Amino acid sequence: MPKKLAKKLLGEILQEAGLVSAAQIQIALQDQGIYDDMRIGEILALRGWLKQETADFFAERFPALVKQPNKKPLGVYLKEAALLDDHQIRILLAEQQKNPTPRIRFGKLVVLKGWLKQDTVDFFLDNLAARAEQDKVYISQTVLKTLTNHPFPNK
Repeated sequence: MPKKLAKKLLGEILQEAGLVSAAQIQIALQDQGIYDDMRIGEILALRGWLKQETADFFAERFPALVKQPNKKPLGVYLKEAALLDDHQIRILLAEQQKNPTPRIRFGKLVVLKGWLKQDTVDFFLDNLAARAEQDKVYISQTVLKTLTNHPFPNK
């Protein structure tokens, strides 16, 4: 995990990811003072500010995922964090297929649909997703067709 994230508490990470506000964290910390057997993620979920699965993802899975060298596509992490479901992912992928040139990036579609904030998408791209893969220029169908019809010598 990058040093800047390794030293942060769960509430700070959730706030940096754009999932909760500073005021919500403060209220949850006050609640934790009263209910000291509850974790901050549980309090945020009980208050309806976050899904329990999302809090669990960041508390339990996120630290290990950040350390993994082989990153996965953005949608995989957003689903695992319970920020998108299968139906939403299918809608986004179908939308990408409708207009393959130029292909609209998955993260951009999520924001355009209003399902997540840009801050949240950027947080995942910066910390987990295969940003290099996300940032690749997509080859248009015309260019691809031209390349496949070109007689390249076999190696």
